[in-house]
Amino acid sequence: QWYQRRVRAARYLFNLYMSLKQYREAARTAIIIAKEDQASGSYRTAHDVLFEMYQNLLKHKIKIPNEMVHNLMLLHSYILVKLHVKRGDHMKAARMLIRVASNISKFPSHIAQILTSTVVECYRSGLRASAFSYAAMLLRPEYRSQIDPKWKKKIEQIVRKPDKQEEEEPTDPCPQCGTLLPQTTLECGECKNTLPYCIVTGRHMLKEDWCECPHCSWPALYSVFREFTDNGETPCPICGVVVNPQQLAVVQEPNLYAKLGEASNEG
Repeated sequence: QWYQRRVRAARYLFNLYMSLKQYREAARTAIIIAKEDQASGSYRTAHDVLFEMYQNLLKHKIKIPNEMVHNLMLLHSYILVKLHVKRGDHMKAARMLIRVASNISKFPSHIAQILTSTVVECYRSGLRASAFSYAAMLLRPEYRSQIDPKWKKKIEQIVRKPDKQEEEEPTDPCPQCGTLLPQTTLECGECKNTLPYCIVTGRHMLKEDWCECPHCSWPALYSVFREFTDNGETPCPICGVVVNPQQLAVVQEPNLYAKLGEASNEG
């Protein structure tokens, strides 16, 4: 109840700033609220609150601060892990966990748990070098005592007998300049752009396989989203509204940066 009151108060403050056209303060409020939730381990709440306020800023054509773009991307990547594990796609889960674990300081309440999941999913997926890297991190004195006893022996074994074989991540072209990049890379070293990501896989988008959620307009790889929503009862991973796959269509001339706030103006 206390928490709901706090969220209501935060939303009120955000909406007040928006009505006063104090857009920078509104964006700052959204970031602070989400940071508090994230620091306390309420990742789903942080994700949903940040998404709601993000959509509100976009609706008013207000430039999204880079920190807000990055935080929502990380939170969404974390949310996708459970979704992919549930569907038995351990490689997609491992790739998202690698992204989250690379920013582990943003998840202070569950560092050991997230690193453990990263080791387990990477090992299952054959990403042995990554499994070794995060297992070695887990065995540092500050985390070692927090390892779940169920996994401790396995993690120690991975470090003691390292297998550092790992296939390189498949590549896809940058949607802006066409340079081949690892699928989950969201920064292009060639054109220096931050890339839009698929809300189902977390991979960077492809121009020729682009569709959008009919409810929130966030982008997804058409081939993946169509299969993902095939039963007609699956909610969009970012906005939570059930998607009818018949409503999905390839977007011919997508606005690459609509959801990154790049094309909008400062208020």
